[in-house]
Amino acid sequence: MRRMIIFSFFKKRKVNPKEKLREVLKGYRLPSFPAVITEAMEKIRDPNSSASDIARIIALDPGISVRVLSMANSAAFSPTKQVENLNQAVALIGLAQMETLLLSAVVSVAAPRKAANGYVPPRFWLAAARRGILARTLGPAVRRVLSYSAQESEVFTAGFLQDMAIPFLAQAMPEDYGKILDRWHAEGGRLDILEREAFDWDHAEVATWICHHWRLPENIASAIGGHHDPQNKLYSCPPPVALVSLLREEPELAGLEDLQDLVVVKLGISQDMAIDLVKSGLDKASDLARLIV
Repeated sequence: MRRMIIFSFFKKRKVNPKEKLREVLKGYRLPSFPAVITEAMEKIRDPNSSASDIARIIALDPGISVRVLSMANSAAFSPTKQVENLNQAVALIGLAQMETLLLSAVVSVAAPRKAANGYVPPRFWLAAARRGILARTLGPAVRRVLSYSAQESEVFTAGFLQDMAIPFLAQAMPEDYGKILDRWHAEGGRLDILEREAFDWDHAEVATWICHHWRLPENIASAIGGHHDPQNKLYSCPPPVALVSLLREEPELAGLEDLQDLVVVKLGISQDMAIDLVKSGLDKASDLARLIV
């Protein structure tokens, strides 16, 4: 069994993520992260691994395999041709994109499918797909203005999963947390501020504890942890991931105009260019969201 590695930002704050997660979830048990997917991700990072090595491991989990192939063929990943098997998926979309697919597929499968107060799965995953795709779409333009080191696949994953704690919190605390979600949907504003007013944590911090519990990559956990506060030196959040955090869930693409205005200011482009850039990302999100729910 692999030894649990404590993320560096937990060490700096002397935080025990396991204890914190237990306190917040109050007996709610997180599903296990599939061992075969953890092994596949390790193979992806091994320069001596071949596409067939990686595909063979992923194939051991039929449910995830089907989800990965469906996502690989979606407009979100713009395949150059139909992806018919896992070997092709690895070869055509590349190792970085394959890790993105695996993380996104596994977390979306593990998240609760049951609605709760303030949590409606189709609405939640549509917003997640929009954030992920828009973060990746905006990435090249943002990089020209604001330097950062993260790859575009990492930007997609962190954008897509930045609110990953919400479904679990909604199930674990249906009354107390549900009231916060309902208020956020009705009034807008920043969810993390509403959470801090009611609790001593927010969904971004809880997500880092979940990432640690599932042994997800530290760079993804760090990007998620800082998406509402990119100036926080404890974390390292790529600018596109912080930008898309302005997008709330449906209805009416809440936060879209704020995002477009911020893109204009940050990138120094026209309003029309910002609208076109954002629209190109949104057009792909619905297709991806349909595959998840």
